[in-house]
Amino acid sequence: MSFSSRRALAAFLLALVVAASGCAAGNAYRQGKSEARKGNWDLAVARLTKALQKDPDNISYRLALESARVQASQYHYKEARKHLAANDLEKAVEELQIAANYDPSNKSASDDLRLVQARIQKRDEEREEREGLEAKKSRAQATRVPVPVLSPRSPVPITLKFADQSLQKILDSLGKLAGVNILYDQDFRDKRYTVDVSNVTFQEALDQITMVNRLFYKVLDQNTIIIVPEGPQKRRAYEDVYVRTFYLTNAEVNETLTIIKTVAGIQKAVGNPTLGAITVTGTPDKLALVEKIIEANDKARGEVMVEVQIIEVNRNALKNYGIELSNYQASVTFSPTGAANETSGGTTSVRAHLLSSLNLADFVVNIPSTLLTRFVQTESNVRILAAPRLRAAEGKATSLRIGTEVPIPVTTFTATQAGTSTFAPATSFTYRNVGVSLDLTPKVNATGDVTLELAAEFSSIGDDRNVGTGQNPIVVPTFLTRNVKGILRIRDGETSLIGGLLQGRDADNLSGVLGLQSVPVLNKVFTSRRKQKDESEVLISITPHIVRAPKLTDQDFASLHIGTDETVRVPSARPLFGTPEEPPPATPPAPAPDGASSAQPQPQPQTGVPGAPSFAPQAPTVPPPAPGSLVTPPAGGQANVEARRARIMLSPPELRLKVGQSGSVSIVALGASGVSAVEVVLAFDATALEAVEASPGSLLTLDGSSVGAERNLEPGRVRAKFTRAAPATGSGALTTIQFKTLKPGSATLAIESLTLMTPAGEERPPVPGAGRVEVVP
Repeated sequence: MSFSSRRALAAFLLALVVAASGCAAGNAYRQGKSEARKGNWDLAVARLTKALQKDPDNISYRLALESARVQASQYHYKEARKHLAANDLEKAVEELQIAANYDPSNKSASDDLRLVQARIQKRDEEREEREGLEAKKSRAQATRVPVPVLSPRSPVPITLKFADQSLQKILDSLGKLAGVNILYDQDFRDKRYTVDVSNVTFQEALDQITMVNRLFYKVLDQNTIIIVPEGPQKRRAYEDVYVRTFYLTNAEVNETLTIIKTVAGIQKAVGNPTLGAITVTGTPDKLALVEKIIEANDKARGEVMVEVQIIEVNRNALKNYGIELSNYQASVTFSPTGAANETSGGTTSVRAHLLSSLNLADFVVNIPSTLLTRFVQTESNVRILAAPRLRAAEGKATSLRIGTEVPIPVTTFTATQAGTSTFAPATSFTYRNVGVSLDLTPKVNATGDVTLELAAEFSSIGDDRNVGTGQNPIVVPTFLTRNVKGILRIRDGETSLIGGLLQGRDADNLSGVLGLQSVPVLNKVFTSRRKQKDESEVLISITPHIVRAPKLTDQDFASLHIGTDETVRVPSARPLFGTPEEPPPATPPAPAPDGASSAQPQPQPQTGVPGAPSFAPQAPTVPPPAPGSLVTPPAGGQANVEARRARIMLSPPELRLKVGQSGSVSIVALGASGVSAVEVVLAFDATALEAVEASPGSLLTLDGSSVGAERNLEPGRVRAKFTRAAPATGSGALTTIQFKTLKPGSATLAIESLTLMTPAGEERPPVPGAGRVEVVP
């Protein structure tokens, strides 16, 4: 093939490609115009965009595409307005975003898009705030009332035996056993007392002795209590009083306030119905009692969806049969001349000379000329159906009204002038609903039954009645009313049918020739009979469906010990002891000179000696350091090394959460020195808890230094390591671990290992006992 032939072939192929491209663009353009005429703007934009891509220089394609984009933007903007009217914000945002993308110059779509996005953000924030209310309540419940607690130095059970000894001496001996200082009120009176208790705790022994001798005690600090004579005045003088506000989410404020004042006997309680809050002033025990009462009563109201079907059946039967004359009357008229209008007013004027020639021809007899035979029988059934679905809250009435407002005239008479007996009528109208009226008040029982208080009324318009007199008729309507009222107890989803609301009317009319009713054959021929029977019945079908039922837990059925009628005391509200302090390890004795033994004689318990206490060996009575303080022992010795160790604790040691809620636990170090790195391994029950996050605590981040973190969140175990450049010294949280609850139950949190990197090397301080997380439904 020559060079010129190849050029011709290339030109031919290029022309084919251009023609094919132009053809494809034209097809896409025609398809886009067709979709535009149908109002399918999204497809129109897609087809026209394809056409313009095939032929970018075609001005017609570009103008058509721009027009289609504008129309598509307007279409999606209108769709967004519809979703906004239906309060569907998410779909409205989607439509507004599409409208703004199609036509960036559509400022209405852009502005509305920003406004709707702001509404969604505000709604989500409010929802999170409402959902966070339960978490706040759980944290408040987990936080104990800040009452002083004792810090025992020996948890060893106590045995006390005193016979006819001084009560003050017995209490002093008991205090020495537990390392507790005991003070006495100025009105305390000593007396002789005998006590014999074995293998009891310090609190049990103290409770027994004070209760028998009409005394009570108050914890002043971690090492001191005061003994006070029992009495209302002394209670008021010594009992700490706190103020707490409880926020209700479901119960009525006034009803709950009445329960609190009646059951707990607390008069210093005020409700705020606007905020849904109750503020109570009382001791920690009374506040714990109020909390228990509110938890048991602040339940979500039950809700019921009631399907109601109202059926009214009207049965009308008519029978009309027999032979009936057009008129059962015969008359004779005197008309001697036969002229028109000869007879007037029932009389005929006749000249006297004509009276002598009167005969039968001068009289006209009128008799029935038409004979009717009826064989009519009609029956009709009319059914009116109403099937509403009513959603009602427990204890709240829900009403249904279906009918017509009928005016009823009401006439009053007023004097035209003062002191006269002339009265002028004045008519006004009142309206009455005629039709179906239904009132339902549901109650959801814990067993799944629904109790419905039902009141139904069915009314219709009757015949008009004239209640006027003389020349002043007053026609008013009458009403036919049927009522049913009662209480039903139905299972969830069960249908109950109420019927038998009947109303009937029978009519029997007979017309014919007088005297022929008793003639056997003629009474069938020359009489007409009309029988009519009207009957109406109303049926009501009710089917309740429980939407929400009160959620009762095992704790709601459990009893709460609150002490006696005279003194309210809730053990969980006022802990006597804090976490037992671990005694420091004993210092090994120094070797005595010349190899002599340095063992010191140990005190032996005395038994069987009257007046002498008998108890198990107790721990050293060195007071523990105050929480948060640094231990600064004297230099030298192994005891000093132990004293310089940081104290570790879990905060809070006990946590109470609901299923699905989140909570956090911190590992706190007291008296840490030069901490540059922390390694911790925390174990927990993986079936009840799930670790969400492990973050460095305030001790490592308080000064703003950067902290490196390595985390490994495993099922049932958290491994974390935090490092910082500058060592940290003081007291604070080493790490905070956030959990999410999975199922009800009790889960433990145990620190498997804890290592602190200090200038002196690795330090492994003693870890506290396991914490506990109580997960409730």
